Amino acid sequence: MSPENTSFERCRTFIDSNFVTTPKKLRRPMAVAISRQYFSRSHAIGEELIKRLKNDRMLGRSPWALFDEDLVEKVLEDHELPKSMARYMPEDKDRELKGLLNEILGVHPSLWDLFHCTCDTILKLARVGNVILMGRGAHIIARDLPHVLHVRMVASEDFRVDNACRELNISYEKALYRIRREDNARAAYVSQHFNESIEDPHAYHMILNTGQLSVETAATLMHNALRSI
Repeated sequence: MSPENTSFERCRTFIDSNFVTTPKKLRRPMAVAISRQYFSRSHAIGEELIKRLKNDRMLGRSPWALFDEDLVEKVLEDHELPKSMARYMPEDKDRELKGLLNEILGVHPSLWDLFHCTCDTILKLARVGNVILMGRGAHIIARDLPHVLHVRMVASEDFRVDNACRELNISYEKALYRIRREDNARAAYVSQHFNESIEDPHAYHMILNTGQLSVETAATLMHNALRSI
């Protein structure tokens, strides 16, 4: 089974457990909201954290799920929107401009409506707990929920460029361009929609330099933090 299918099945198990069946009243809800720089190994660290939580007798009583790309599918499902809307929902300024053109032509719901649908789904998932939510301002949307751990993942540009070159099999120049474009797009998304800086250190419980920490160490630090809040 491919990693993509494994991630999707885990999210489906989470949804069935927490939305279809009645959650255990004694279960302590916890969640993680992650803001991340491009190619800072956030997804790998999130997957490693889920492995630890699965074996945690206190926090692993119900399935955990990581919502990254899967978050878009959940938003569309929640609000009964066509899957074709997914193309307008990444944290990408260029796509937003394309979406605006289609909005003017009446092709799909307004970008403002899509944004509010996204916020609604993120907040619902965070309230239920047992989720790791990546991007789209989740750390701001779930700010007032005391059971949510807010984490920022960063790494040096050179470290992330090397990762991108290796994983995407592209040149240094192309990797550098993609990383700077994506970082700028994510910062713009938070600035435009929430009027805040994605780099504000006060918005997070912890900031992890994933270029200096192993995947396992970063996951352990978050696991320990979850157990203490």
